[in-house]
Amino acid sequence: MNEVKWTDDLSVGVELIDDQHKELIQRLNNLTKAVEQQHGPNEIPDTLSFLIDYTDFHFSMEERNMKAHGYPAFEAHKAKHEEFKTILAYMESEFRDDGPTAVLAESIETLLVNWLLKHIRGVDVKFGAFLKENGIAISENE
Repeated sequence: MNEVKWTDDLSVGVELIDDQHKELIQRLNNLTKAVEQQHGPNEIPDTLSFLIDYTDFHFSMEERNMKAHGYPAFEAHKAKHEEFKTILAYMESEFRDDGPTAVLAESIETLLVNWLLKHIRGVDVKFGAFLKENGIAISENE
C-alpha cells in the first residue's frame, strides 16, 4: 500500500479536527504497514486498540460539538461514524481470527483508509464550513 500523505484537500479548516485526522491517518498507515510486514504479536493489536479508542474519542468530540452548535446534518454524520466503527470492529475481529493476512492489509486500505479519506473530504469538510460560516470555535471538551 502507498502511504497516505496529508494534503490540503483533507483540511476541514479547523485545527483541532485536522490534527486529529492527521493522527488517524498516521495510525492507519502504521497499521497497514504492520499487517503487510506481519509485525510482532503486540504491535498490530495495540495499534488496532489505539485506533478504536482514538476513533471513539474523535467521533465523540465531533458529535458533541455538532449537537452543541445545532449542526443540521448531525444525525446523518453520526450514522457515518457508526459505519466506520463497525468496519473497524470487523477488522479487529478478522485479525483475531486470521492474524495479519494479505487480505486484511488490503481490507484496511480499501475499507478503512478509503472510507476515512472520503468521509473527511465529503462530510467533515461540510462540518468545518458550517463552523467557519457561523464563527464557531470548538473544543475537545464541548
